[in-house]
Amino acid sequence: MTHLVRKLLVFCVTVGGMLVWVPTTARAQDGGTISGRVIDATTNAPIPSAQVQIVGTARGGVTADDGRFRIVNVRPGAYQVRVLRIGYQASTQSVTLGSTQAISLEFGLTPAAVTLDEVVTLATGETTRKREQGNVVGTLTPEPAALATAGNMSQLLTGRIPGVDVATPGGTIGSSARFRIRGASSLSLSNDPLLIIDGIRVDNNSASTTIGVGGQTPSRFNDINPEDIEKIDILKGPAAGALYGTAAANGVIQITTKHGRSGKTRFTVFGESGSIRNVTPFPRNYAQVGTTTAGARTSNCNLDNQTRGLCTPNPDSLVSFSPLAQYSPFIDGQRGAYGVSAVGGNDRVSYYVGGNYDRQQGVFDANTDQRVGGRANLTAQLTDNWNLQLGTNYLADHLRLPQDDNDILGIVSSGILGSAFDDSVPGKACPPPACAHGYLNGQIPQVLEAVWQTRQDIQRFQNSLTSNYQPLSWLKATGTFGLDYLGRYDNELIPPASVFFGSLPDGQRSSNPYSIYNYTAQGNLSATWAPTTTITTTTTAGTQFNKALVRGTQAFGAKLLGGTSSLSGTTARFAVSEVNTDNKTLGYFASEEFGWRDRVFLNAAVRNDKNSAFGQNFGSITYPSYGASWVISEESFFPKTDVLSSLRLRASNGRSGRQPNFRDAITFFNASTVTVNGADAAGIAIGGIGNSALRPERSTETELGFDMGLVGQRVNFEYTHYNKKTDDLLVAVPLAPTLGTANSQFQNLGTVRNVGNEVSLDANVIDIRPIAFSFLVTASSNENTLLTLGFLPGTTTKVPPIIINTQQKNVVGAPLGGYWQRPYTFTDANGDGIIARSEIKLGDTAVYLGNILPKREYSISPTMTFFKMLRVSALVDHKGGFKLFDNTRRFHCSFGTCQESFDKAMPLADQAAAVAIALGTDAGYIENAAFTKLRELSFTLLAPDRFAQRFGVQNLDFTIAGRNLKTWTDYKGFDPEVNSVAGANFATSEFLTLPPSRTWTARINVTF
Repeated sequence: MTHLVRKLLVFCVTVGGMLVWVPTTARAQDGGTISGRVIDATTNAPIPSAQVQIVGTARGGVTADDGRFRIVNVRPGAYQVRVLRIGYQASTQSVTLGSTQAISLEFGLTPAAVTLDEVVTLATGETTRKREQGNVVGTLTPEPAALATAGNMSQLLTGRIPGVDVATPGGTIGSSARFRIRGASSLSLSNDPLLIIDGIRVDNNSASTTIGVGGQTPSRFNDINPEDIEKIDILKGPAAGALYGTAAANGVIQITTKHGRSGKTRFTVFGESGSIRNVTPFPRNYAQVGTTTAGARTSNCNLDNQTRGLCTPNPDSLVSFSPLAQYSPFIDGQRGAYGVSAVGGNDRVSYYVGGNYDRQQGVFDANTDQRVGGRANLTAQLTDNWNLQLGTNYLADHLRLPQDDNDILGIVSSGILGSAFDDSVPGKACPPPACAHGYLNGQIPQVLEAVWQTRQDIQRFQNSLTSNYQPLSWLKATGTFGLDYLGRYDNELIPPASVFFGSLPDGQRSSNPYSIYNYTAQGNLSATWAPTTTITTTTTAGTQFNKALVRGTQAFGAKLLGGTSSLSGTTARFAVSEVNTDNKTLGYFASEEFGWRDRVFLNAAVRNDKNSAFGQNFGSITYPSYGASWVISEESFFPKTDVLSSLRLRASNGRSGRQPNFRDAITFFNASTVTVNGADAAGIAIGGIGNSALRPERSTETELGFDMGLVGQRVNFEYTHYNKKTDDLLVAVPLAPTLGTANSQFQNLGTVRNVGNEVSLDANVIDIRPIAFSFLVTASSNENTLLTLGFLPGTTTKVPPIIINTQQKNVVGAPLGGYWQRPYTFTDANGDGIIARSEIKLGDTAVYLGNILPKREYSISPTMTFFKMLRVSALVDHKGGFKLFDNTRRFHCSFGTCQESFDKAMPLADQAAAVAIALGTDAGYIENAAFTKLRELSFTLLAPDRFAQRFGVQNLDFTIAGRNLKTWTDYKGFDPEVNSVAGANFATSEFLTLPPSRTWTARINVTF
């Protein structure tokens, strides 16, 4: 770690020295100056943060707060200057510049919802306009109100981009969310998208831990500070991400962080404080006192035992109790966040610097997260044709996680699986363990939380350097180099004589330090040529190298000496292991883009990859892509109407992949202890059977769609249809036990398909002084099907369904991860209001009951502004067409304390589900999980300019925002989004999981 920090310091000092040297040397350059001002064409107000580009060059800038820009040392010649700003139509002007000439331009931009000229970033590092691409790109620019409601990156993306499904797993602070872009495509490999920040690949592990706490896991995606983000571009599939090669099959999330701009330094300060509360009621535990056939007293005289004649209930003896309500472990959580940033610079050097502090206290004492971070981005125009962009980011995070979910000592489970009786004596003190107050195993959560410490400490550095050099007017060279370093320390401490369950009274300690490195190096040349005034071509060729390195050690010891808290104090059950993985990818790529009259665009690209995880006998793989875009509304023959303002048709096809995991393709051995002559000796056992022909999974996608501008460009409508097919799925094929080797071998056998549609409607309905109203509507659908699993090696026998758990499996012809159980029917034949076992008819075989991912998703986010002083925003989203296994209710009933097992007033369907458990089916707990949720609501007070200026500030606003405010659903569990194993590929259930909390936040932003 020290060596790494030293190298980073040398790197920063070297580049910093270059930047200090730049201004003095750059003044010697000769050339003209292009300056000007960008204003709103309707109000004449200056437009800040507009992008100004000299088309076909690397030169450009960003407008200051007064809307002005200045580009110096521009070589003589004829140019087109283009101005782009989100929410406005692009504008282009032609200029001819002399050697020392200064030209001043003024651009008036017209407000528009249409995004054809919005700039997106390509895999090559180049930028292009959306109109030039044959695929759709989902774009999000974080707004202050969204930052107030979203506590992390996962929440920021939820419900805002069609085709991107983000599922909130629960209410534990620091837990990951499940991301799926256009469905799931792999059986054995991760379905998480690739994450790119400022051109470099970064760790995006959604299960980033080595110590389990029952199910919830931290995600590295949430390490990103939303305050530092300028824009998020999402490439949704292989049709868009083919140039990323063997990593982009699940989509690509490209994040561009904030950069400097010319002008006076502008400071932004924010502070926010809020509450985090659990608002979900938990079920009570029930018991029925009765008499057995032997005359003994029993408190388990449930309905099933009554119908079977095993007991007779006593009159008025149905009792219930809730430990979670009577002796609540819940507290009022809190959230506080504070930050400051500065942006500024001059014509030669610009910068963005930001820092933040964030602390969250969850609804459990044992759930806290505290982080400190900072980012610095510098852009230097070294000469008139060479610029450098340097970025560095640091994060220190300290997370404490509670025991919960699938954990017999979890907080929620201890209450729900506890007793229907309170064993304390009224008016007398009865501390645990003398009194358990109804909690399972005599463990009161507050006592466990005080002693059981599970923590994760993070030190993360991200550094990137991008060089843009244009030696000739038609030739540009781009190089990007970066490192994402993660120092992760997972550790757990259970002091002796503190947790009384199993061997835990001995005390134990786990200490697992990890170092994770992700390197990126990329270089490419791009040549532009305009053979005529109407035709342009751009040819790009380059290479990219990526390396992912993991170094980790896991150490465990038990029988901890009193007063000690390290491994040195353990005396028994020692265990140690080491992790070393190294994955490398070397790729070569080329692309050709053809444009005609700035309205017809054709592009083709190809990438060839070699990866260290490929089988030894498999060479490299090629990923082609093609695209076409036609802005047909700009043709002379297209009818001009007030309703249809613009129309673009687009189509694309591309392929990308996913490499096998480390060691999937090789045979390896594990250490084993054997007995030789009565003594222990070192030995080996086969750990895995390799496959020298193992290939990457290949996803091929076709995408068709159109973009329409309506009502004078005030409405932007996008429609996309996609068809994605993934071949060569990695399948763990069972091996015969008689071989005496590993249980299975990975082979490329299966095929899966995802087909769907995506729609977005962005409208600026009203924009006048008293009131402004706009809204964004999104909709998407997805049909996921496993087409084939192939055949067992050397046979004509099909690979059998892949079992995930008791309720889920992968079966040909059904969606991945589908629920399968034996169905049943029931009837109250004797009319006594109780369902007996004899009144349930069980099906012979398991049938498909539903899929785990939503088939359809909708969202609407309206925004209304009154007198430019009050802005009200909301986000309502709906997910439907999926099921969720309510293992909380199922386990509650299997423990014999749920209400439907004792109370004949409960619905017959609930009684039947509880009784059916004993018959061997959980079908009654696989429920329709469709829901509609008021996810966000915010109120922002905007200080008038004159009022703000009295205090010497440019902007001042105050926001009150709420999250998870209301859910409408027929699902009977805690919350239909809950997942006790969010980091898993397919395993999905609510299992004694803390549901999402409700948050209210107050935030103030000041810019000066």
